[in-house]
Amino acid sequence: MAPTSRAARTLALSTAAAVTACGVFLAGGSARAADPTTMTPIGGGYTLATLQGFARAAADGASGPTVDIVVVPSSYGDAPADREENLTLAQQRTDEVDAACDAVLTAPFTGCTAVLAPLLDRADAEDPASSVMVTDQTDGVFILGGDQGLAMSVLADTPAEAALEAAFARGAAVGGTSAGAAVESRSMINGYVGELGPWDGLRRDSSLVWWGDDADRERGLRFGSTQAIYDQHFYQRGRFGRLLSTLASSDERFGGASRLGVGVDYATGVRNTADTTLSGVFGASSVAVLDLETLSSPVAWVGPNSVLSTRNVLTHLLPPDAAGNATAYDFVGRTVTRNGAPVAAPTPAPASGPSIAGAAGTVYLGGDVVGGGSTAVVDRFVADTQAAVAVGAQPRVVLLAASSKDKKAIKAYTDALKAAGWKGSVEVVEADRKSKVVTTGAAGVLLAGETPASVASAVGNPAFADKVRTAVLTSPVVLADRHLTAALGTWFSTKADPTDMNYEDEAIASFRTGDGQWQRGLGLVTGSLVPSLTLDYRWGKLFDLGALEGGQVAWGLGEDTAVRVPPGAAATVLGPGSVVALDPRGADFWTGPNGAIGAVGVLLSTFGDGEALSLG
Repeated sequence: MAPTSRAARTLALSTAAAVTACGVFLAGGSARAADPTTMTPIGGGYTLATLQGFARAAADGASGPTVDIVVVPSSYGDAPADREENLTLAQQRTDEVDAACDAVLTAPFTGCTAVLAPLLDRADAEDPASSVMVTDQTDGVFILGGDQGLAMSVLADTPAEAALEAAFARGAAVGGTSAGAAVESRSMINGYVGELGPWDGLRRDSSLVWWGDDADRERGLRFGSTQAIYDQHFYQRGRFGRLLSTLASSDERFGGASRLGVGVDYATGVRNTADTTLSGVFGASSVAVLDLETLSSPVAWVGPNSVLSTRNVLTHLLPPDAAGNATAYDFVGRTVTRNGAPVAAPTPAPASGPSIAGAAGTVYLGGDVVGGGSTAVVDRFVADTQAAVAVGAQPRVVLLAASSKDKKAIKAYTDALKAAGWKGSVEVVEADRKSKVVTTGAAGVLLAGETPASVASAVGNPAFADKVRTAVLTSPVVLADRHLTAALGTWFSTKADPTDMNYEDEAIASFRTGDGQWQRGLGLVTGSLVPSLTLDYRWGKLFDLGALEGGQVAWGLGEDTAVRVPPGAAATVLGPGSVVALDPRGADFWTGPNGAIGAVGVLLSTFGDGEALSLG
């Protein structure tokens, strides 16, 4: 019963705009030749703060008297019919770079030049005249957003790439936004396969990756990072799953030595110095670092969709630094340093999956199990419920609904039960209406809560809350779904679900401290639960929970998937999707000056169908 559809999300992703204006802020510097190499991947957009971050890198070693920047539009499109329009747009962006740079230029510089390199197709890149503006005096190269695969099809193994590589080696800072960030890692993510999207990100081979370890042209820039794989629009487009599965594939590709994952969010950038150090995050959000090597995270692919199964992926969120609180990440040692001191990786501690003390029957904790592509959870619930019908008893399922306004959802659950073969009655109890229906004697109970607001109201109703408690603790079989699943745990989010109009903005906001608007749950389930994890881009809520309740594991539940909790036995995953565990117990959390969550030492684990939820 997700509020937004996979089809709508696919359309939105395929039509997202990728190119706008840019501007820079400059400071003095020394001769380029003595500087280490610098890259500044930006996760998307052309905000002033991110372009200032790039410009600082370009200006830090500029020899003057001007700061000279070359703009590369190779991600735009190479169709001859669009050439004039693309060049016009790219020139407008270049003019804006120049004007923004001049407006904030400081001594000792006398001016700034931003020039366009007309590199839109392969013929352009093969012609040295098209990149003649990349010279010994070039202080920065900025690669515009668009399509990273197209950009590399244009640039790979051409005189243009050689000119950019030479400038980079001389010390010119190379930056880019969106696709322009993706090309800055030699192993480059080039989108999803076919019609797959973020909700499929944890599936094996769901992403198209250009590995860059052979002689073909399917790669990022020849001089791109060999330590990291960058992913852009990272929180905005729910790409944690995509980067995790890509890193797992890199572990297999590179003989057990997986690359480091660096996820850069929209309107945010970071400086990579000498391909050894990440530091100086700038912009609106934070940068995520994912590491499968330090704690020897295993890699397996399980279930009908071959989803990633791994444990204890060492994860950090790095926001901009507060005054006097410098943070850096060392690629070689894979360690975070804060205020000059390295932060030790936590030791994984044992923990079991969600449990329900005192429950007499089996409880299913659903992430969103009706209306998707799989009926596995409802089918199993119905089978268990049919088996629980006492001899001679009336076969009943009671549906406890958080609101009488959820008519569409109530019908969807009722229809799903019938489609799964349920022949008995379905009796509905709505939290905001009086009812004489009781769960006592019912073979199964279904708990449905469509919106956070209705669930918050429902569990605040003592009579309804008591019905829920009684059902969970005494019924033979219980299926909770969506926000009523969340309300069974320690905390649940009362913030409204994202819509098709704002889900990307909400995904970014979820990585800000306290954005979840948390309320105490009923406490029947150990830990806290986040439903509809991948479809609704709720990854940030897991980290927000980690900051809120550092002593408990937070559980993210994928769509079409549930945690099955039988009495006296281990909780297991049921369904084709994933369950994600965020373990904050050895982590340090803080809030960046921009409100973004900072975290060092978070452990992420992923599970698939049939696996027991066990950490340690």
